[in-house]
Amino acid sequence: MPRLSLGQRLKRARLAAGLTQESLGRPELTKGFISLLEHDRAKPSVATLVRLAARLGQPVSYFLDAEETVSGKFLAVLASRGRSELSRRQFEAARGVFAELGDLARACRSDAMQMHAELGMGEAELGLRQFDAARRRLGAALAAGRAAEDALVECRALHGLAAVELHLDHFPQAMALDKEALGVLPRLGDAEPLLAGEISLHLGTVLGRMGHVDEAVEAYTQARQRFEGASRPERVGEALMGLGNVLSTGGDLESALGLYERARALFEQHEDLQATGRARTSLGMLLMQTGRPQDALEHLRAGLAITQRLEDAVGECRTLTDLARCYVMCGDRQLAAEYAARAIARSRDVGQPDEEARTRIVLGILAAERGDIPAAEQEMLAAAQRCRRSGMMPELVTIYHALGRLAGRQGQYKEATAYHEQAFQTLRAMKSTDVMAALHLTDLVGVAAEAALGLHPSG
Repeated sequence: MPRLSLGQRLKRARLAAGLTQESLGRPELTKGFISLLEHDRAKPSVATLVRLAARLGQPVSYFLDAEETVSGKFLAVLASRGRSELSRRQFEAARGVFAELGDLARACRSDAMQMHAELGMGEAELGLRQFDAARRRLGAALAAGRAAEDALVECRALHGLAAVELHLDHFPQAMALDKEALGVLPRLGDAEPLLAGEISLHLGTVLGRMGHVDEAVEAYTQARQRFEGASRPERVGEALMGLGNVLSTGGDLESALGLYERARALFEQHEDLQATGRARTSLGMLLMQTGRPQDALEHLRAGLAITQRLEDAVGECRTLTDLARCYVMCGDRQLAAEYAARAIARSRDVGQPDEEARTRIVLGILAAERGDIPAAEQEMLAAAQRCRRSGMMPELVTIYHALGRLAGRQGQYKEATAYHEQAFQTLRAMKSTDVMAALHLTDLVGVAAEAALGLHPSG
């Protein structure tokens, strides 16, 4: 049986997809050009064939003769398409493209393209949160890159491995890998300014999580400068957010507030909805910390609308809880209860028990205000159980602090002392950055709790 020509395969795939020649070609190609291709009266460029294959949901290899030699240019275009899918965060599609690239590269005995395919697969699996698989592939790409003295592959692989370690909370390993990647960058000259910015941005996050404030500020500042040099203002916003997070953790709330505002303006200018939502929620939380809950409401409501539009269920649960807390601080107990109830229901709908635990802290405060001390203790103890299981240390400090105040209000001074001691012991076991977060959270909830429990700050 004779083999089908490229044109015949193209027509068969188009009909199977239910597309007309016009709809397949739109908007770049005409109906007439598609007809010429199907009748083998014209040959597509490499880029056109890759684009048509993607539109038809077929691997590019489907359109090639089994004995046809695949050119280096063809493999390069396929690699470029995989990179494009990664940049659009289409990780499943990227994995498919790089898997095909790997198969074709092996058939062509192109070691260089096999190396790039391995790297791309690892980065795609990282995006899919398949960390064990990503670590294996990125490690293999790193070894291949070093053997081939390919600085770009080596640098990307190191950065990818650092991201894996950060996701697994292995901060020293992540820091070492990012610093090693930065050490490779000079071999690239000025060819990869965006990659340099991404590595510095990631390193800033790692250092911030480790409590290395000065180094984190330096890394975020370098990231900002590199993104500005590459004319990528939306990425500058990410660096500003990172700087704001570090300064907020260190207690410099006013400086952090200014950085968040500038980041939000950049995100909105470039219509980055997801980043805008994060910035609005961070602004709301910071305004609560500075004692401005009414101003915080505007940002938290906007953040909630964005999470709902993006169908970000986890973000929605968290923002609902933050809104409930904010309404407690504003003195609107009815709305606080309504948002807490919504947060509980949504957390259960999407299987987020950790977010439900955060909401129970608010419910405990509301119960205490009503004078229902048993209900308040029940909510707080239920939240504490979940927080211990999940390692939510800042929230756990807040709960013990509130339970101590509840016990003190009832004259149970021995129990109150025990709860305060538990809060202290929890703080001692935490990393420096988490200690600051716990103290800020305790202070934030404490503003509402003082009113609810009928106590003064020194009580």
